Amino acid sequence: MRTSLPLAAIALLASALSAQTLVLPDNHNFMEATTYGTNTGSTSEWSVGAKRFQIIYEASHFLGKAGVAGPILITNIKFRGEDGESNLGGQVYSGLVVQLGQTTLTSATMVTTFGSATGGGPGTPGSNRDPAATILGPAGVIPTLTLAPSLGSCPNNYCIDLDLAAVGAAFVYDPSLGNLLIDVTAPTAPTNPVPLSMIPIQNTIAHGAGIRGKAVYTSSVAAPTGTADTSPPVVGVVFLGPGGEATERPAKAEYIGGGCGGAHSTFYQAFTQDQAFDLTGITMIPDVYPAPTKYTVLPTAPPFDITKLNAVANTTGDDTILATPTGFTVTPFQTPSGTTTTLSVCNNGWVGTVSPGSYGTSYYPNKTQFLGIGGAYNERFMPYFTDLYGARNTPGDVQAGLHTKAVPESFLGAGDAQLWITWYKEGSFRTPGSATVYNHAIWSFQMVIYENTGVIEYRYGQMMPFNSTLWTNTMENAAVVGYSRGRIGATPSLDPQSRDLSNELVYFPSGLPFSTSVEGTTSNVSLKGVVTTGIPGSVLQTGRMFGGQALTWNVENVPPIPLTPGPHFVIVGLSFGILQPGVELNFFSYSNPGCIVHDAGLAPITIDSGLWPAGGTFAGTPNVFPVSHLWDAEGVSVTMQAFGIDLTLGGATGTPYLVPWTSNAIKYTIGLD
Repeated sequence: MRTSLPLAAIALLASALSAQTLVLPDNHNFMEATTYGTNTGSTSEWSVGAKRFQIIYEASHFLGKAGVAGPILITNIKFRGEDGESNLGGQVYSGLVVQLGQTTLTSATMVTTFGSATGGGPGTPGSNRDPAATILGPAGVIPTLTLAPSLGSCPNNYCIDLDLAAVGAAFVYDPSLGNLLIDVTAPTAPTNPVPLSMIPIQNTIAHGAGIRGKAVYTSSVAAPTGTADTSPPVVGVVFLGPGGEATERPAKAEYIGGGCGGAHSTFYQAFTQDQAFDLTGITMIPDVYPAPTKYTVLPTAPPFDITKLNAVANTTGDDTILATPTGFTVTPFQTPSGTTTTLSVCNNGWVGTVSPGSYGTSYYPNKTQFLGIGGAYNERFMPYFTDLYGARNTPGDVQAGLHTKAVPESFLGAGDAQLWITWYKEGSFRTPGSATVYNHAIWSFQMVIYENTGVIEYRYGQMMPFNSTLWTNTMENAAVVGYSRGRIGATPSLDPQSRDLSNELVYFPSGLPFSTSVEGTTSNVSLKGVVTTGIPGSVLQTGRMFGGQALTWNVENVPPIPLTPGPHFVIVGLSFGILQPGVELNFFSYSNPGCIVHDAGLAPITIDSGLWPAGGTFAGTPNVFPVSHLWDAEGVSVTMQAFGIDLTLGGATGTPYLVPWTSNAIKYTIGLD
C-alpha cells in the first residue's frame, strides 16, 4: 500500500472550484426499511452518552455511481436523523476527536480492536489503525459541536456536521488505493437542553451485504475493543475533487391534480412523507346559505388567532372525539349533508357533523373511511388529519391540546356567532412518551365556522415542515387536508384523487376558483407508478426515479368504453417540466369540461399506449422507463399523466370529445435514492 499521494494530486484538489457531495452507502434507499420513521434509527454511534466508534466504507461506493476517479480532499463528514423524525437538536458535544484514514481492511476483515491512543495504544497490530493496513490523516479536535434541528423530511437533513477542514483534519483520500476509515471519539456525554431527547441517527438496516461497510463502537471510550455493527450509519461526505454531486437531490414522487371524470363533492390533499406542508390557509364558501349544495374553495384564510384559546385545553387525550355544540341559535350549522347543532371534534385534526360513533377508527386517515367506502362513515372536515397527541407538549405549554370556543352573537338575534376549534401545539403520537420529551414536533391550526354565512376557514399557525406519522394503510400517505361528505345516503363519495391544494385551487388560465359539486358520476382516473426493476417504493410511496430503477404505470378507474364506434386508446405520456396549476383542456374545446393537463407544453413523449380497457384498469406493458445515473439528470422534473383518446368524430351517442378524461399526474424529481 502506498504511504503518500502525489503532490500534483493535492495541488489539483486545492484548486477545485466547488465542494461535491456523496452518500455512503451509494445504494441507500430512503424508507427502505418497513420500520422507518418509527424511532428505529441507530443510537450505537451517536447517543446521549460518551462514545467511541470507527466506520469503514469500501472504495466501491466512491468508484461506482459517485464517479470519483481520482484523489479527493475530504473536508466534512456528516450524519442525519432517521427518515421522518423531527428533533429540536441543541445537544452539545465537547472535545470531539475525529480522524480519517485509508485502509486495506474491508467490512469483512474489520476487527473490533480500535488501536488508538485511547484504546490499545497507537497503531496496535491487528487493530483497525494498524500501520500495516491503514494510513491515518491528521487528527482534529472539534471544541464544540451542536446538533442542528432535524426537520422530519425523507431523507432527513444532516444534523451532525464534522468540519474537518476547520480543525486541520481534512484528508486526501484516493479510492483506488483503499477503503475509507472514519474514527470519532466523543469523550463525554453531550449536554442536552430540556427537553432531553436525541434523534436516532439514520442507519443502513435493509441492504445486508450491499452496504459494503461496517462499524465498531463502545461507550467506554478508553476500552481497547468495541462491539461490531453491521448496519453502520449513513454518512454524507463533502469533498473537493472529481465526481459526486454539487447538490444532493433525492428522488421524489408527488401526486398532483385530480384529472377529470366527474365533478365531486370531495377534495383533499394527501401529504406524502417527502412532500413539504406549504398551505397557508383554506376558505370554503357555500354556494347558498342556508341549505348549501357545494363549496367554492380558496387557497387562503386569515392568520391563526391565538386569542381563541381557553385557559386550558378541552382535552389532551389520545384519539379523543368530543361532542361539541355549535352554539348557533338563530341558524343551525348547515352543510351539503344536512343540518346539525352538535359536531364531533377529533383530537386528530378532523371535525364530523354527526355523532362520534359514526366515524370508526379516528387516528389515521384511511381513504376508504373518509369516503364512506368501508361503512356508513359520514361527513368530515379535515384541516389536518393525522395521528396527533394533545398531551405530548403540555410540559412545555399548559395550553397545548384541543380547544373549542364559542364566540356569541354580537347582540341577541344577530345570528353572527362563531365556533373556533383549535388544535394548539399538538404533538406526534409516535414521539417517545417521556415527560421530558416535548416540543420536538408541533402543529397548531384552527377551523372556524361562521353562523350567518356557513363559511369555513382552515387557519394554520406553527406547522411542522414535514409530516412524520407512519401508517400502513390504503391511504398511502401521512396526513390529509380536505373535505368529504363521506357516505351519501347508501353510496360512498367518489374519489377525486389527491391534488396539490396550494397550487391547484385556482384554475389556469381562467383564474376561476376551484369548486366542489353535488357529486360526480364516476371516480377520477388514477395513475400509479410501479417499479418493474429495482427497489420498490415503501408503503407510503409510489415508485421513484433513481439510477437502476425501471418503472411502468397502471391506469385505474378507467370509465367504460363509450358507445361511439371508436377506436379508443389510453396514452401514458411523459414530459420534462410541469404545469402547476394545470391547463383546463376544455379551454381549447376538445375535452370533457374540467379535464386538466399538467404536461408542460402539451406535448408528452408517449411511454405507453394501448386500447381502452373494458375492465377499468389499463396495466402498463413492458415498455418500462429505465433511469440511469449516466444521464447526469439529478434534479430534472418529469411529469407522467394518462389520457383517454376517443377518435370518433362527434356522434349522437357517447362522448363527442377527443379527450374524454385525464388522470391525475405524478410529479417526479430524478435524483439519488
